Amino acid sequence: MKILLFALGWLIGAFAQAAPVGAPLAGQSDEALRAQRPAFQQQLTEIDTARRAFQVDLAQREEACLKRFFSSRCMDQIRQEHLERMRHFDLQREDALQGLRDIDALLRDRARQKRLAERGQG
Repeated sequence: MKILLFALGWLIGAFAQAAPVGAPLAGQSDEALRAQRPAFQQQLTEIDTARRAFQVDLAQREEACLKRFFSSRCMDQIRQEHLERMRHFDLQREDALQGLRDIDALLRDRARQKRLAERGQG
């Protein structure tokens, strides 16, 4: 299970480098921008999948921890790891959502500018 989590984390990290948030979007065509949307949506899906896999693994580790006679130290470690990883997943998700919002905002702005230009000529 840890190997699966590591692989998913590595995949998400590699994918995030392939489509960085905040990349210069203004110089790209509308088609190129629309082509980037599925990459961000795929990144969101992968983040959610990795989050669920982590939660399943954490639940199993928690079960094993509770079977111990002295489990407070083990449970503290699990809680700390849970907080750190959930924050990490949340930040990754927000980055991907911000990328989608940036693309959508730029497309809306271009459409608005096009409509204004058509009204000015007509």
